[in-house]
Amino acid sequence: NVRCRDDAPGSVKPRSQLIVSALSQYAPDSFGVQEATEEWMKIFSDNLGDRYAFIGKARDDSKDTEYSAVFYLKDKYELIDGGTFWLSDTPEKFGSKFMSSSLPRIATWAVLKNKENGKVYTHINTHLDHILEKARVQQAEVLSAKIAEFKKLGTVVCTGDFNSDEGNDAYNKMTEILSDTKYIAKESDKGRTYHNYGRVLFGKKPIDFIFVSEGTEVSRYKIIDEQIKGMYLSDHYGICVDFR
Repeated sequence: NVRCRDDAPGSVKPRSQLIVSALSQYAPDSFGVQEATEEWMKIFSDNLGDRYAFIGKARDDSKDTEYSAVFYLKDKYELIDGGTFWLSDTPEKFGSKFMSSSLPRIATWAVLKNKENGKVYTHINTHLDHILEKARVQQAEVLSAKIAEFKKLGTVVCTGDFNSDEGNDAYNKMTEILSDTKYIAKESDKGRTYHNYGRVLFGKKPIDFIFVSEGTEVSRYKIIDEQIKGMYLSDHYGICVDFR
């Protein structure tokens, strides 16, 4: 979650360079973003466009709209299929939402084929409601139904800011169909992922997750919690996994 706007502890412009630097350092095969406004999407395009392509749509037509885009290494992967659906009872309808949801919420998906060995995985990226657990559960149910279809194609990876602690209903709905990489990785970090620029002192559980389908071997789960020159990259820590 890149945090959509300027905050006193960290405005977009300086933080964007830190995030670009971190992405260049970790060089993920694919990554998902949340709260990516048009400004953020231009930053990614300008700074990473030589290496990464992306798929994604804005969640609505508001001035401060956000993307939950999936980026992938374009020299390594071929985009077989992809798109965006809304976490609502009309998933194909632009800008739709559940009555319980504060805002339209979306999931973007990309079916990626490794050009060298032909292996395929589907990366789904999302951001659930930040207010009501009822909304998050409804949204997770839509996600689960879609994931069941994607699993027919092979490995599925689902990344996102779920705004839900472990053990809550939305999290439990996700773990009915996918595994939390933190618990199946051979090496795994522990701790919170939302920290509000280091100001959150309560709670130690993450609300951001990477889930994978069964049969996926995960060697490392890492929370990207470093600061650069004393500045946080965002109000969330990033997370990344190594898997095959």
